[in-house]
Amino acid sequence: MFFSLPLRRLVGVLAAAVALPACDCPANMSPPPVFTLAFSTDTMASTGVGFRKAEVRSAYIVRYRDADFQSMDDTLRQPTAATANSKNPEFGIYYRPGYPPQFALPDFERQNTFARSFRLVVPAANRTYDINNVVLKEEPGESRCSGYRITRREATINGQLRDGLKTSPILTK
Repeated sequence: MFFSLPLRRLVGVLAAAVALPACDCPANMSPPPVFTLAFSTDTMASTGVGFRKAEVRSAYIVRYRDADFQSMDDTLRQPTAATANSKNPEFGIYYRPGYPPQFALPDFERQNTFARSFRLVVPAANRTYDINNVVLKEEPGESRCSGYRITRREATINGQLRDGLKTSPILTK
């Protein structure tokens, strides 16, 4: 008896599926670890430490290869209508309802770049943030199906160690 090629493949896949032991693991995987920061939007406080939307839109990141901000790698800017089809890496800020605007530092290890420090520049607010010593540590879960869990997420921002394990550190003016 002869089967067509697609039917033979289907039979082979079904036979392999029956031969493998059953796995009750969920299909979703843990997201890759990233270090996320947020911009304060509290402009009504007496000190006015929050950013306005136009200020946040002016922000960009300079990526450095070393920890002391000497060897610049590249600059990541926010996408605009003019750069919609650009192949250059971009700096995305996410506006979720009920949350301050957030962004994740580019995942340098998974992108095969050698960035070790970042400078966040917000020209419309006349602010600069030096970000280095980013630590992202994940460990396997307790079972085969539980994936990975992030156990440490921190960075030094303008000389101050900031923990981002449970919530994103908030940047203020």
